Amino acid sequence: MNLTPNFQPKNIVKTIESLTQQGLKIVEESSKGNDWNSVVGLLDKFEFELGQHTSVNSHLNSVMFNEAFNAEYEKTLPLITNFYSEISTNKALYQAYKNLKNSDLNEAQQHIIQDAVEGFELSGVGLEGEESTRFKAIKERLSLLSNQFSKNSLKATNEWKKPVTKDDLKGYGEDQLAKIKTDNGFEINLQMPIYMDVMTYADNRALREEVYKAYVSRASEVGITSSEFDNKAIMDEILALRLEMAQILGFKNYAELSVESKMVESPKQIIDFLDDLVAQSKPQAQRELDELKAFAGIELMPWDLGYYSEKLKEQKFGFKKTELTPYFPEQQVLNGLFSTIENLYQIRIKSVDEFTYHADVRVLEITNSNGLVGRIYLDVYAREDKRGGAWMADYQALMGDNKPVAFVVCNLNSPSEGKPALFEFDEIVTLFHEFGHALHHVLTTVEYPSAAGIAGVPWDGVELPSQYMEFFCYERDVVNLLSKHWETGESLPDELYEKLIASKNFQSALGMLRQCEFSLWDIHTHLSDQDTYEILDKVRAKTALMPSVDESRFLNTFGHIFSGGYAAGYFSYKWAEVLAADAYDYVHA
Repeated sequence: MNLTPNFQPKNIVKTIESLTQQGLKIVEESSKGNDWNSVVGLLDKFEFELGQHTSVNSHLNSVMFNEAFNAEYEKTLPLITNFYSEISTNKALYQAYKNLKNSDLNEAQQHIIQDAVEGFELSGVGLEGEESTRFKAIKERLSLLSNQFSKNSLKATNEWKKPVTKDDLKGYGEDQLAKIKTDNGFEINLQMPIYMDVMTYADNRALREEVYKAYVSRASEVGITSSEFDNKAIMDEILALRLEMAQILGFKNYAELSVESKMVESPKQIIDFLDDLVAQSKPQAQRELDELKAFAGIELMPWDLGYYSEKLKEQKFGFKKTELTPYFPEQQVLNGLFSTIENLYQIRIKSVDEFTYHADVRVLEITNSNGLVGRIYLDVYAREDKRGGAWMADYQALMGDNKPVAFVVCNLNSPSEGKPALFEFDEIVTLFHEFGHALHHVLTTVEYPSAAGIAGVPWDGVELPSQYMEFFCYERDVVNLLSKHWETGESLPDELYEKLIASKNFQSALGMLRQCEFSLWDIHTHLSDQDTYEILDKVRAKTALMPSVDESRFLNTFGHIFSGGYAAGYFSYKWAEVLAADAYDYVHA
């Protein structure tokens, strides 16, 4: 049984070369099989091993980025892509899978075979000659472009720094100042916790404007961050290749190809769903914005929204965000999160002492009454060498004696000046969200890797477990578990809790409208060959309540779409939110 990833891989190109060559021999053997074990079982065993290597390499490239490793990592991408292209276009293997449809299979195996056959067909198994060659080349090129997009986004984010004085930071509390203190004073950057503090607390409007424009123009030609990292040409090529790939397969556009493997029936159904959400939320969003404008007393710009929203929230609900954070030190939050999970799923979570790739990483072992269930590697804090955002990635699935292992990555506040990391409530929601994904993976009882945990789940359902877990953050019993003032030891008082709950849906319509804007832009972009920023302008004509600024190029760092798995699928957050709400209501009925 293996639970521990190799976080110091050597000669990764040679390793992947050797494994993929071995894999092609196994593919040939599997294609001659005539039952489950000789076809699927053989491939599963090999892909399990290959996946361990590719997962660790990808993870390290995201959380411990350096040029030397990335150069080697990039060399592995074509090897992996081409290997899977060979599998998915192997006609003999496709036929072997089809033949298994008529054999004696259990329900899970039937599902896997049906899913695999459809996957073959959507991956070009029916293509011949030049079309087949071109299709494989597109896949290889897309893997490289996706990595370059991520790399540029990270470098552009890390590049921008600004020394500031305490006078520049009026509005900051001691906790915010401690995060950016240096030997020579203070320095701000574009890491998410630091950026959000500027947008929320800095009285200096000119500073907020400068930081906002730097953030939304990252990885672009604007020039606030280096134009060397401009992602626009990469985005254009990715979108063009996706369209070409879809058309080779006989679809009009990439959106049509994308929905073939999802629960939704058509791009039109997605657009109708989102248009309805816009129609329902826009009037309320306008009222929310009008209220904010009246409160601020100025003509609002994008860099004013977070600042004045926080002050309006203070006035309406009688508390400051900074009053909450001392009650949520990291260790207590994690203890409360683990206790909540343990109570919900009858498992136990304990930390184990083990060497990993960074001192920040916690190794969590999960057990139940039958013994070991799996592991989660938790990497919480923002770092300069770490990709932005929050995500879960799987290292290995449940297979035989091997237990599932997942990576959970966030970019949250870190300890400073003798204080523990103090989490904002939004950060706690993020933790619950990502643990929803991890539990989906780790708590599986399906012993076939291609259907275990998150594998084989339609993309518009994959956010259900994560958003389901978010609901528990707001339950009083859970908040009691999460909260313990880092100095006094006091739990969050009832008065503050009630104010937190009362403010839960503050400006929720504005948030809904923004997510619908992203989702509509995504699906319309993948329905068309028009420039993606022109499409954004058209979508914003229906969704936006404020004009954008000339410097805004936020699509240039939209990793979900250009380096993640959400192309023509960003709507999944809203789609699965409905499912998650139904699930939570059902459990509490």
